[in-house]
Amino acid sequence: MDFNKEFNKVTVLDFLKNQFLPDDFTVGTEQVNFSQGLIKEIEYIGESKNLDLKLFVVRHDSENDPRVTLSRETFRVMSNLGTRRALIVFHSTASTNWRLSLATITLAHKNTKMKREYSNPRRYSFFLGPAAKTHTPEQFLTRKGRVQNVEDLKGRFSVEVVTKEFFKEL
Repeated sequence: MDFNKEFNKVTVLDFLKNQFLPDDFTVGTEQVNFSQGLIKEIEYIGESKNLDLKLFVVRHDSENDPRVTLSRETFRVMSNLGTRRALIVFHSTASTNWRLSLATITLAHKNTKMKREYSNPRRYSFFLGPAAKTHTPEQFLTRKGRVQNVEDLKGRFSVEVVTKEFFKEL
């Protein structure tokens, strides 16, 4: 996949299904009812049960890259949906660049019902598109083949792993 291209849902979905995620990935399409703040539209596009991972495409209209605000809103959505781990494509109608992010939260449980609270939010991201430098995303997302397990998935997005690889090559 050419990560220097602007966001194209069909191309990204094809990459995730046929090159990146495990074979159990299933495609699904469903609009998620959430529109507040910067997020204008969220679409559920599939999941991997083995990774306990849901995939979403999030559209916002900001010209800038409002990472903190989008992260906060994304964690709120994940909590409302009961999703602990999500792979999310963030794209804006005002920019040709986009992000592929892994977001994780720990959901709180009370009795047998899930509370709408979360803790330990984490978001790891790759900046992609025409203005992006794509050596690192290509190395961690494409060259390593399909994701094997949750640890492998987290390792591909982890800043520590990316930094270690950088200094090892240097």
